[in-house]
This record gives sequence, structure tokens and C-alpha cells, in this order.
Amino acid sequence: MSDKYAFDIMDGREVPTLVVTDDYTLTGTHQGGVHVEAGDFRLDGTLQGSLDLQSGVKASIRGTQQGSVAVAEGAVVLVTRAFQGSTHISRGGVVIIEATGRLAGSLTNDGEVVVRGVFGGSYVGDGRLRLEGDGYIKQSVVRDGVSYYEW
Repeated sequence: MSDKYAFDIMDGREVPTLVVTDDYTLTGTHQGGVHVEAGDFRLDGTLQGSLDLQSGVKASIRGTQQGSVAVAEGAVVLVTRAFQGSTHISRGGVVIIEATGRLAGSLTNDGEVVVRGVFGGSYVGDGRLRLEGDGYIKQSVVRDGVSYYEW
């Protein structure tokens, strides 16, 4: 592990970043960042921290990601449950939100996002956002001058 990924601060304590270099399945609840350099990554539990997916990585989110997500060029992500946080997709990166999935949070998209489920949040970027099947973009609710999403 390089110093660049040495640790995160979670609840005031240092938590080592999990660096993945081969096929890996994360179950249960993990607090702290995950940096995936290679292989097929599966999230079957809950990740409370950042998720960094490098080029060539294939990821399947069958659990809940609570934190920021970075998808590099050449990485492909299939979401059947939930991304909850900011998501950044680089040019050449792909995120597919299946019918049972949702992306909730800000999205910076310079790659491609396919929404078959639901997306709710702010959106910027030059990438492609495509709705398929029953996929839709959730509209925010405004109460007392505050805009938010009800899930």
C-alpha cells in the first residue's frame, strides 16, 4: 500500500484504506475508503467511505455505497441497490443503474450513465445520461426554501 492510500479519518480515528488488487467481495459494513486497482469488485454489504474504481475495474454494487465514488476511464459499474453520495465518472467510465437501483446525490458525468432505476440529485458534465425502460430522474421537493429529495 502506498502512502497515498494510507488511511482515512472516520469518527476521529485513522482507518486504513482498503486497497484491492484482485477480485474481491465486500460484505457486512466497512468504514473507510476503498481503492480498487484491478479485478472484479462486489459490494454486497454497506460501504461508509469513498470508493475509487480505477481503469479496467468491473464493479457490482448489490449493497449500499454511502460516500463519494470515482469511476475512472474504462471502469464499468452495475448498481442494483444504492449509491448515496457524490459520484464522479471520468470520460470512458460507465455506470448502469438497474431497475432496482438508485443513484442519490450529486453527479459529475463525463462518461456514460444508463438509468433503468432512479437518479436524484444535481447533475453536471459533458457525458451521456440515458434513460431506459422505467428509468427516471427524481425531482426534488422544495419546502421552506430548502430543496431536497424524499426517498
